[in-house]
Amino acid sequence: MSHYLTRIFELLFLPPGIFIILLLMSILFINKLKLLKGLLLLQVLFIYSLTLPVTSHFLFQQLENVPALTQTQIKNNKVDAIIILAGGIKAYQQEYHAPDIGYFTQLRLRYGAWLQKQTGLPVIVTGGIERGGITEAELMAQILKNEYALSGKILVEKQSQNTYENSLYSSKIMASQGWHNYYLVTSAFHMPRALLSFKQHNKNIIPAPMAFYHNTMDYLWGDFLPGSNAMWKNYLALHEIIGRYWYQLYYG
Repeated sequence: MSHYLTRIFELLFLPPGIFIILLLMSILFINKLKLLKGLLLLQVLFIYSLTLPVTSHFLFQQLENVPALTQTQIKNNKVDAIIILAGGIKAYQQEYHAPDIGYFTQLRLRYGAWLQKQTGLPVIVTGGIERGGITEAELMAQILKNEYALSGKILVEKQSQNTYENSLYSSKIMASQGWHNYYLVTSAFHMPRALLSFKQHNKNIIPAPMAFYHNTMDYLWGDFLPGSNAMWKNYLALHEIIGRYWYQLYYG
């Protein structure tokens, strides 16, 4: 049920669904010229704002409010484990003739592997979405061993279907191992929603965000020109913002 409600939210409030809805409204009011002009102007402004790099910077600045770990923190923190959240899986990758981890999973896994080599801590990989007979977490564990040459303990949580369930089932593994404190590795823009979920089951979290999209540089004139890459980033940011409010409402 939660999955279907989430899809409805995305259709109503995110592109391309919101664009389609506005276009359909324009068709409905095609004989009312004044209203039609207003709707078309709204669409132009909406599309323009969602294709701007400056909009991406602003949105991600609101989301990426947890700083990256410092070397001092990594050396001095007393931590029992590292939890790495999955971020998608591809059903079939032609060059491998098998499923492969998604883009965000790859980024999180790389940083998680680097952090494990800095600390020597055991790792929990969490993600239960399945493609081609293998889950995200199982594939992540394989890559950590085979490609990143991690020799430490890797535990697999393969039941979860969303961030809330990542937190629920990972916390059960933590409890079964007698672990309390942990690094939580996920994308910087996803960290607020992840913390909202994980704090419900285990509050001893040290956030380890990575792959920051916003920066502190001055704006350039090109940041006010539309671009397809900015539209993709703005979609990600809006998806995360709506997802955070949805989690507060649904899992509260």
